[in-house]
Amino acid sequence: MPTLDRFIAAALLVVLAAACADSRTAPPTPLSVATDTPPATTDTSSPAPTASVRPSSTGRHPADGSSLASCKDADCEVEVRAGDRLRIDKRFGVQRLTISSLDPDAVTIALLGFTGGLQAEGANVSVSSSCVNGRCRDEGKLSLTPGRSARINNLRLELPYLSGDHAILRLTPR
Repeated sequence: MPTLDRFIAAALLVVLAAACADSRTAPPTPLSVATDTPPATTDTSSPAPTASVRPSSTGRHPADGSSLASCKDADCEVEVRAGDRLRIDKRFGVQRLTISSLDPDAVTIALLGFTGGLQAEGANVSVSSSCVNGRCRDEGKLSLTPGRSARINNLRLELPYLSGDHAILRLTPR
């Protein structure tokens, strides 16, 4: 097979593998491609970043991986990314937590709760109630930083690990 045909076949395999990979459940598998041309020079002075889940500050991976559904009972440790939504059992007075943003030193979390039932403590906390057409709810936000816990009603929130594109969030009922 001519070199160009092997190169095209290898490139198609890489594209197909990338399209089929689900980065939330398994790290990508490195592919090697045999070619007749020598490889490009690689700088080995710093390790390449990996797509795997990094351990929390306790030296382990999050107990519940990236399963956001495990937080329904407000007792979980999960990897989160911006845009992730965690549904919480209504007995805690919180309907949903949404990871609004991940900054280098804090995670901003949007809160949605039941009218009059949402109380929060932590950094940059704001909570307000609103009613539209007889439907009322509480909305708010707070910032969470590594090393400092926050509270929403009877839930404790901690951030054992924070990186540029993901964090490990721990919820525990109080």
